[in-house]
Amino acid sequence: MAKATKATIKFQKKHLKTAIEQRRKKQKATQLYKKRNPKKFGKGANAGNSSSGGNNEDEEEDDQDQEDEEEEDDEKESNDKEKSMSVDEFFNNDLESDDDEESESDNEDFDGIDTIVEEDDGSDMETPVAKKQTAAEKAKQVAKEEAAKKIQLNALKEKDPEFYKYLQENDKELLDFEGEMEDLVSEEDEDGDDDDDGDEEGDDEDEEMEGDDEEMEEAEPKKKSKKGKDVEVEGESMDGIPLVTKDMIAAWQTALVEKHSLRALRRLLLAFRAGAHLHDGEDDRTYAYKINSPIVFNKLVVTCLKYVVPTLNHHLPIQTAAGGKPKPVNSGSKYATLQPLVKSFLQNTLYLLKELTDQEMIYFVIRESEKAIRYLVGFPKIAKDMLKHLLFLWSTATDRVRIISFLTIRTMCLQLGPNYLDLALKGVYLTFVRYAKTTTMHTLPNLHLMQNCVAQLYGLDYDRSYQHGFVYIRQLAIHLRNAVMVKTKESFKAVYNWQYLHCLGLWAQVVATHALTNAGQPTSLHTLIYPLVQVSQGALRLVPTTTYYPLRFQIIRNLIQLIENTGTFIPLAPFLFEVLEGGDMKRPGRKGTLKPLEWDLGFKCSKEYKGSRVYQDGTGEQVYELMTEYYALFSTSISFPELAIPAILQLKRFIKKSTLVKLKKQFAGLVDKLEQNSRFVETERNKADFSPSDAAGVSSFLKHQDKDKTPLGSYWKGVKRSVMAKRKMIEEARKDRAEREDKDASGPSSRKSKGVEDDDEDSDESMDEDDLEEVGDEDDYSD
Repeated sequence: MAKATKATIKFQKKHLKTAIEQRRKKQKATQLYKKRNPKKFGKGANAGNSSSGGNNEDEEEDDQDQEDEEEEDDEKESNDKEKSMSVDEFFNNDLESDDDEESESDNEDFDGIDTIVEEDDGSDMETPVAKKQTAAEKAKQVAKEEAAKKIQLNALKEKDPEFYKYLQENDKELLDFEGEMEDLVSEEDEDGDDDDDGDEEGDDEDEEMEGDDEEMEEAEPKKKSKKGKDVEVEGESMDGIPLVTKDMIAAWQTALVEKHSLRALRRLLLAFRAGAHLHDGEDDRTYAYKINSPIVFNKLVVTCLKYVVPTLNHHLPIQTAAGGKPKPVNSGSKYATLQPLVKSFLQNTLYLLKELTDQEMIYFVIRESEKAIRYLVGFPKIAKDMLKHLLFLWSTATDRVRIISFLTIRTMCLQLGPNYLDLALKGVYLTFVRYAKTTTMHTLPNLHLMQNCVAQLYGLDYDRSYQHGFVYIRQLAIHLRNAVMVKTKESFKAVYNWQYLHCLGLWAQVVATHALTNAGQPTSLHTLIYPLVQVSQGALRLVPTTTYYPLRFQIIRNLIQLIENTGTFIPLAPFLFEVLEGGDMKRPGRKGTLKPLEWDLGFKCSKEYKGSRVYQDGTGEQVYELMTEYYALFSTSISFPELAIPAILQLKRFIKKSTLVKLKKQFAGLVDKLEQNSRFVETERNKADFSPSDAAGVSSFLKHQDKDKTPLGSYWKGVKRSVMAKRKMIEEARKDRAEREDKDASGPSSRKSKGVEDDDEDSDESMDEDDLEEVGDEDDYSD
């Protein structure tokens, strides 16, 4: 039987019934016209009325009226019948009663399904119970099925002789196809169909498959083998549907492992489908099996996830093209035969994954389903739905599930092609932005994890990552431009919020990680350094007040990371000098019993900390750490002596005027190391044998010198060690506080860090009136 074309299938679905009805009406109208004009068409045109003996027009009109009334009654009865029909009966009635010569299946996804051949695992399935037919109709249908079966098997023999030979050697009688795959044929998405080539038919196939699930399964209370022996099923529910038992699952597993049986695979997938929809309260469909034990359910899920993919891989092995690149799995000749099985497994795995709530079970399902990613290439809707749910788990689940979800997303990008990479790049960024709306001690570790994942994914394809990065950094620049131009509280809030700050940090990490290759050559992302630095500095100076020192320090840390990984010179010292020259650092701070600030949990200082000694000391420590790290990055630069002169002068002036004893001691040590490193570089410069105009010689100056062994580099190494120890203590204290909050469920939840306002308050009062007055006096932030 020749395969129906797509145009034919669509005509059958949409226009076949209408065309047949119009044709019948036209025939009746023609007959009526011939009957009323016997002279024009002759007596043969009205043989039924030849015995009237003349032009008995009254009798003819009476007969015609009676025929019209009968036709109207039949049509009315037909309409009432159609209204009471299910969707499945409606479409089957149209195709079966109106045109016997049309194809029995109008779903293009499953054309050629009759060529599926299964292996025998010891018992055969009964064919579905057909409607009662006359002897002539049965003979005609049998002859047609036999002819179609022969054509399809011959086609399989020509396309894949090895597969045909394999079936002949192992189970020759299975070549007599019995049509047992009909249950899997009708299993479709609620949203529509996916065809083998990735085309999406959308609403057309939604209508077609809406009712197919109702005849998905057939109860199997008793089976007859080819030898005529009765095979009793092990268990049966009250409604006659077989119950899945551990012995049945073990038998299926043995058949899959030893013989890679397609028959066992089909039955396992039917049981898996019933298990996946086990707790679907709104589902009124009948399935081939029932499950009434959680132990059986767990064993069924584990067996299906562990053994279905290896069986599919056996029949659909990976094939490589001429260049060594693997071919898509849907390009092989066997794929059209096994496509319903593949689709059933993918759909039900995704449905099960959405229904699960236990994190360990979710982790297991994702880990095992990752092995079937290559089969998603033929089902774009399932792939997109899977990607969407993995992104949801990546942003909401436990750390273990987050990581396995991201690894699965990465595998999808590598195996399914560039289109899915674009979707994944956009999806991970937007998911990160939504999750970054608030920052607390509970969400900060997850944000760091997600930021590392996004940076890793953007390293898969530099060109596509550049396109996404350019668009999103441009969006950040537009928000900043609006804030600079409008200068209102609302426009400032569009920039001074957690999402904007975390996006700057994200792109700084992405560009810092992938701007250069391992060989030191610039990539496409290297060109994003300049716009990112401009946007970061603009946000940093938008509101240059003491209230937003936490935001300033976080942006400077992002840019220091960019300098360290790319070697780009970014002038950050002026932003640190500006803090030391601020009024709060010159006058004595207000004493109190406030706790030290947690600078990474906020971008804005609370009012109670403004002018306090605690805020003053913390600001000085932040400046000291950032300035030491910044200059240590250039400790081997040939221009370090000139670069360090402004810092030495500024720090000596601060030490002379400041009353902060501890901070004065720290900056005195930094000044000493800056001077020592300047002398070290000058000594090395005196040994150089190239002129300042020799760019190659300048770039290679102290290139192989370890920065940690320079005077300033070794000094920063010790400072960094103490800084990391302090951060570790803070993290441990946060964990203890989080545990106490979990135990004390009745007590108030204090997730806010002391001294730094949470995002909930920032959203209501992001800008203070005194901050706006200071901004009005500043003109240089818009440069």
